Amino acid sequence: MARVLRTLVGAATCALLLSSAGKPPQVVLITSSQPSEGKTTTAINTAVTLAQAGADVILLDCDLRRPRLHHHFQLDNVAGITNYLSGDSTAEALMKTYPRVPNLKVITSGPIPPNPAELLGSNEMRNLLQQLRGSYKHIIVDSPPAISFTDAAILSTLADGVVIVAMANKSSLHLIRRFKQRLQNLGARIYGVVLNGIKPNSLEYGYYGYGYNYHNYYNGTDDENTPQMNPEVEEFISESKL
Repeated sequence: MARVLRTLVGAATCALLLSSAGKPPQVVLITSSQPSEGKTTTAINTAVTLAQAGADVILLDCDLRRPRLHHHFQLDNVAGITNYLSGDSTAEALMKTYPRVPNLKVITSGPIPPNPAELLGSNEMRNLLQQLRGSYKHIIVDSPPAISFTDAAILSTLADGVVIVAMANKSSLHLIRRFKQRLQNLGARIYGVVLNGIKPNSLEYGYYGYGYNYHNYYNGTDDENTPQMNPEVEEFISESKL
């Protein structure tokens, strides 16, 4: 049953993307307004579904605060996107394969940086996406939740469009609307909302509340496989800001 539900989530997201008029989007940001709404799972399922349909797909973990993609794919996270953004590695050297889906590549987050938003807003991030556009039909980007961080808003300006993930009986409609309006004010294209956790015979939304400890999200990596970035990289980052 779990596999069926995961497949349905991926298929639903793909349907949102492929139903848009004109050319299907290439760079797609998957995000949510709050933590624990299923954005990473949705990003994975979307990437896998598109790859299984025959497209060349790459999945990027741009949640540089609490990365999770490497856990799902059972990969190490010693090096990743932050290494590229800090000039320590090429994109090709960081790509990891997923044997069950040969045309799916994954780039994990890499070491946790001291200032993720500045890295994601750098020219190097823009250059990375531009480089990947030349090789992949779809680039799926996972980001931190948006309500307390600017990361998702920054990435939305680099993506072709955004899919917002929400959780039934948990997500706040007020926060989703506020986040959606914020992205639209930046000129981002919203493809739609994917609703996770729907219980049988119920489509009722609850409200999550405003007491979530975002400090714990930022510092809660709980992950021995993801090192902290050397603070000396801050000098490079400051020179890379747009």
